[in-house]
Amino acid sequence: MKKLIIALSTIFCTILIMVSIYTFLPRKQPEPITENTVEYTVKDYGGKVAVFENESSSPLVVYEIYTHLLPENDIELLRKGIKVTTQEQLQTCLEDLGL
Repeated sequence: MKKLIIALSTIFCTILIMVSIYTFLPRKQPEPITENTVEYTVKDYGGKVAVFENESSSPLVVYEIYTHLLPENDIELLRKGIKVTTQEQLQTCLEDLGL
């Protein structure tokens, strides 16, 4: 009986130590998106609106929106590249351009 109590106490203490260690271990926090992080760039590509990821030289997707049919302000913005950081901003930008 005494051996059983010692064995159960040892198991209980071991589990308690493991739970304590797990509780106080540092956890990796997700990296926040900073204002300088650029996820997508919307710009002119062969006369059409295209979306590029970061600074990639090839587009992710090219839309059937002809840039020469857009207002001059939009054309100028597309020449420079419109930088957006979220999917929502990307969708809004594309909707503003007529998608």
